[in-house]
Amino acid sequence: MPLPEPTTDQSRQRADLDEFGYCIIAEALTQQEAAALCERISAQASAERAQALDFHYPAEAEGDDVNQWVYQLINKGEEFQQLALNAAARELATYLLGADHLLSSLDAHITYPGNKTMPLHADQWWMPQPAMPGTPHGRQGDLTRTSGPYGEPTSAAVPISPPLAANMMWMASDFTEANGATRMVPGSHLSGCLPDPSRQDYPAVAIEAPAGSVLVWEGRTWHAAGLNTADHPRFGIVTYYCAPIMRGLANLTYGMRSEVRDAMSPELLKLCGFTPWNSYGMTDDPNAAVIRPG
Repeated sequence: MPLPEPTTDQSRQRADLDEFGYCIIAEALTQQEAAALCERISAQASAERAQALDFHYPAEAEGDDVNQWVYQLINKGEEFQQLALNAAARELATYLLGADHLLSSLDAHITYPGNKTMPLHADQWWMPQPAMPGTPHGRQGDLTRTSGPYGEPTSAAVPISPPLAANMMWMASDFTEANGATRMVPGSHLSGCLPDPSRQDYPAVAIEAPAGSVLVWEGRTWHAAGLNTADHPRFGIVTYYCAPIMRGLANLTYGMRSEVRDAMSPELLKLCGFTPWNSYGMTDDPNAAVIRPG
């Protein structure tokens, strides 16, 4: 089948997620909106780097001190919060995870020229493998990114775990193979295993699309940032969602400024984890509409 192309057709987006483990939302932002986000991220990243507050993700590539992640965008502008609430994005998060889901993190990823290759991986590496009753099972708390199991990106012949996370890369600038566009391994979400980090021969494809597009993939799909050989950076914003029982990648409830929290809508408060889910996440009253600090 042809690989996914940018589309506004929601039925096509869902079919691409089922078949390939990813899809591309076309024209989620106007060119003007994307340019404004790109300018805002660039300014924020430059200020954080100037004050030695910038972050480099150690799992991205061994020894990479070029690429930059701008974390906790929930604190850094309403324009970022609106991405998390975008109707097209939420519809696909609901399709993958169900009506009840959380915003796991809201960050910007900047790929600069001269970076190093990021190993292919799956966001859902922490999910234990299914096991038959009475047979040994993996302890979720003992898993690491290098625990495996490793294998080929082909459809499994045994039951596998469902997706419990959904990632969405908002393209604030054009994504091209030259500037490090995200690489995906089509169909790998059905393999039930992870890519061997020592291998470089998996059939990954660079996802090229214009600014304003959104690359959506589920937690089992193998992917990685690309190698930037161009003369300009690549700017992307990630809205990462998870099932309501899962712990968020970013601790939004702890890291959020009080004035940002106080100005939020009830919908965004719930999305960020301030509402208990079947008593999980409570601070005192398990049925509270919004949790309160101790």
